Amino acid sequence: MASINKLASGKWRVQVRCKGRSLSTSFSLRKDAEMWARRIEREIDLGQKPAPKHKDGIKTVSDLIDLHIADMTEVGKLIGRSKAFSLDLLRARLGRLNIADLSREQVIKFGKERAEEGAGPVTVE
Repeated sequence: MASINKLASGKWRVQVRCKGRSLSTSFSLRKDAEMWARRIEREIDLGQKPAPKHKDGIKTVSDLIDLHIADMTEVGKLIGRSKAFSLDLLRARLGRLNIADLSREQVIKFGKERAEEGAGPVTVE
């Protein structure tokens, strides 16, 4: 089932939770948010693994990291040493993974592996 809320920025945030999956994104227009929600719900009902908002070229976790870095650069926010290390580690370990295939279990497994390597709670969570 989808929930759509208006943000303080004026954008519309849509979140879909269905059959153990949860995806969310935001849109400038409510109509776009509603269409996205229906598409995601339909894909889940058909047994497909939907990816977040379709953007050209965004297919893997590595692509998503690149998008995040570009967004931060666009708003003039610098990436610190610690965050750069974390992003590089995510890229090395999960970068090739298709976004649609990323699951809760994989994230938990990654966190447990990092904990075994000695990473602290802030890094793991």
